[in-house]
Amino acid sequence: MLSENQLEEKEFYFIDTHAHLDMIKNKTPEAAIREAADENVKYIINVGSSIEGSLKSVEYAKKFKNVFATVGVHPHYANRFGKRQEKILDSLIKNNKKIVAVGEAGFDFFENPVSKQDQQRTFISHIEMAITHGIPVAIHDREAHSETINILKNYTAVKNFKAVLHCFSGDAGFALKCIEMGLFISFTGVITFKNAKSAKDTVKIIPLDKIFIETDSPYLAPQPKRGQENYPSYVKYIAQEIAKIKEISLQEAAKITSKNAEDFFNLK
Repeated sequence: MLSENQLEEKEFYFIDTHAHLDMIKNKTPEAAIREAADENVKYIINVGSSIEGSLKSVEYAKKFKNVFATVGVHPHYANRFGKRQEKILDSLIKNNKKIVAVGEAGFDFFENPVSKQDQQRTFISHIEMAITHGIPVAIHDREAHSETINILKNYTAVKNFKAVLHCFSGDAGFALKCIEMGLFISFTGVITFKNAKSAKDTVKIIPLDKIFIETDSPYLAPQPKRGQENYPSYVKYIAQEIAKIKEISLQEAAKITSKNAEDFFNLK
């Protein structure tokens, strides 16, 4: 594995801003992290999507120097989120400096039996927790663009509010609305798919200084690995596609998206 000093000596490096190391089945976390470092991935943000996943995320952040954590409850589990779960997340944030965001949280209306009311209640709790602790919120939005905007517009003027829309699935118009509200946009391997015209068009129009890259591993493996389990080491393919779409060098795409992530999540 490359050491942190070795990574810093490289001309550029990548940051996977959204991964689920605890959900990978075909490799150990150690192997996935080692392979990512070998591919010049300097940092991985492991994202909590349940209480159990949040605890695991914190565990990995403590164990691995180049892994940071988020804690949160995904909208699929919003009906299980209450005061007890809120206190658990709040305590984790207070006691772990490597927690860099709250989430993922938000709305998911794709084959999700959880009520809109439970999802909204849980989402608002996460946003307000993030504001209280002065860290960003990682937003999950699937087939819920208007609902997401309607919640976020209540917080855009709040001093400590920062947010990223992870695994962006909207069009360029929606992305521009989000950027106008101060959000960042994070792209996955979806932008590498041959039929992903809307996603590619969105990448083209969005300023590079508002973009993060992520794998969402073990899901959404990029085109060269499509249909396989996804790993943080594959984040390079997303940077390559962004460079291609924007007609810039891979070095520039990596440097700017990495700086964006370091500043936003306070990784240094």
